[in-house]
Amino acid sequence: MQLAARPKQDDEMEIMPANWDSLMAFLECQTQWRVAAGMAGLVWFGLDYVACKLVLDSIDADTEVFADLRVMEAAALPVLNEAD
Repeated sequence: MQLAARPKQDDEMEIMPANWDSLMAFLECQTQWRVAAGMAGLVWFGLDYVACKLVLDSIDADTEVFADLRVMEAAALPVLNEAD
């Protein structure tokens, strides 16, 4: 019997096992963004590191995870601040 590979959905992506903890930590911190609302709309400043530290401590994240979190934050900010 031969199994066919399931076709990949457009909205799916694979996460390398080495990056799984960092992705889960980033998702746990998703409510910790510093944002301001003004006439031009929302301006995203970045993650609140103090709040993220509490989250990371609560999930017993490794120390390297914070560095990965900052890389993901830097990648997300230009996208979040794009003008519509």
